[in-house]
Amino acid sequence: MADTAIAYARALAPYKLRWYEEVGDPLDYELQAKVAAQYSEPMATGENLFSLQDARNLIRYGGVRPDRDILQFDCAHSYGLVEYMRILDMLRGHGWSSTRCIPHGGHQMSLNIAAGLGLGGNESYPGIFQTFGGFADGIPVNDGYVTLADIPGIGFEVKKELYTVIKSMLDN
Repeated sequence: MADTAIAYARALAPYKLRWYEEVGDPLDYELQAKVAAQYSEPMATGENLFSLQDARNLIRYGGVRPDRDILQFDCAHSYGLVEYMRILDMLRGHGWSSTRCIPHGGHQMSLNIAAGLGLGGNESYPGIFQTFGGFADGIPVNDGYVTLADIPGIGFEVKKELYTVIKSMLDN
């Protein structure tokens, strides 16, 4: 696996991609570290890690580099906002900026949490994971960026189709 991941890294290097994402199994920290030692461009990982312990092990043993790599822990899947904030505290203690965190969520909750916590962005999929995915109704994507709905909440409130689904569950 390491040979294949390193071969991919070498083939990708000339393209200067924004990042090389998930080089292997998310818990294979040794593989992550081996590839990072051979690939000078940014790498991204962490989307399938959900706990403070997993995040800490990635930082300790995964060879991730706070000056260039991206951590994609999904705040909604990381046992909630409190656990995600514990992860951010741990990262700061290891010299990481929260701007290196770009949740791999694809939904309103991660987008709003990323904005609220001042993270480096949020990887979103406007047409995927419906009815929960995408952005609030009427929010356009301009040059890869969106604004948040000017309402309290996390955006679910102005997704008509999602509102209808949630309301039908409450009415039953």
